[in-house]
Amino acid sequence: MSHYFDHAATTPIRPAAVEAWLHAAEQTGNAAAIHGAGRAARRIVEEARERIGEALGTPASTIIFTSGGTEADNLAILGVARARRQADPARNLLLISPIEHHGVRDAACHLLSEGFSIHEMPLTDRGVVNAAATADAMRLHADELALASLMAVNNETGVIQPAQRLAAVAHDELGLPFHCDMVQAHGQGPSLADGQCTAALASHKLGGPMGVGALIVPRGTPLQPTTYGGGQESRLRSGTVPVALVAGFAAAVVEARRTQDAETARLQALSRRLEDILIQAGGTIIADKAPRSTQITFALFPGCLGQDLVVLLDAHDIFVSTGAACTAGVPHPSPVLLAMGCSEAEAMTGLRFSLGWTSTEADLDALSHTLADAIEKAHR
Repeated sequence: MSHYFDHAATTPIRPAAVEAWLHAAEQTGNAAAIHGAGRAARRIVEEARERIGEALGTPASTIIFTSGGTEADNLAILGVARARRQADPARNLLLISPIEHHGVRDAACHLLSEGFSIHEMPLTDRGVVNAAATADAMRLHADELALASLMAVNNETGVIQPAQRLAAVAHDELGLPFHCDMVQAHGQGPSLADGQCTAALASHKLGGPMGVGALIVPRGTPLQPTTYGGGQESRLRSGTVPVALVAGFAAAVVEARRTQDAETARLQALSRRLEDILIQAGGTIIADKAPRSTQITFALFPGCLGQDLVVLLDAHDIFVSTGAACTAGVPHPSPVLLAMGCSEAEAMTGLRFSLGWTSTEADLDALSHTLADAIEKAHR
């Protein structure tokens, strides 16, 4: 029996999503076609869009389907920045947090080659963006800002960020576009109903199939497409819409929202026990005093290499990670931990444990029985 602690990388697909995917996969039509099969496929797509919009509290018309969270982040950062500068050449500044996912950070860095510049949001040693100082920076640079971007929940430390507060400053006070990576938020982030920001979502982090996600684009948001072709998805994202994946995505969103309160309470209890296990084994919880998601815990184990612990625990069918899945296997310290003030050596000793809808007490029992021995071997 395996014990999975890497839900922040991907969480197992929910039965409701499998059922919806299989049902939609029976359709043979392309959703862009005008014949009967195409119209049937299109109906599935639009019904999925409506279900997601209703569950998230946002108009269906604001939902643009993508291949996942990274593409959604790219579309927001590249598309908004270019559109803003096209309308006003003075707007060539990006305000980005230093702890963003690579989908945001690398897209912003790409824009440097196009003449944009980046200003980083100040970060406390608890891993929380300083909201007051960032709001002041937004006001100071309001005439040159193309957009600002801050994730809702950090994908490595689980720290909840003041994204909603800053989105309100940008939208209500300054009239500036704001982007929020909500891939790890699971309901703990900016409200989508208020139309204050673009927001990226990924199906497989909610229990849906891999290969599909969405960008929420409030009405009036300036946005240039980053792909060209058939002009699907309101001419913002060309490419054949994956009908079955979209159906599974919608089912996962609805199920995740329906069970959210009960799951949050259950995961809070599991998270408390998990952190007790990690501390008893000699681990140090990162950002333990900061507001954090119940699903993600990052711990340092002095004297060990995180990658060694991954291998040692894997031998017992206990699956953990050293950080973001997009950099897994790369022997470099986490830029998130470095931004929080950890040394390179300290950052290399960390493990991320993330819980999800299939997590159980049995998983924690297995970890409790195995972790101390793995740490002893890692020290050697």
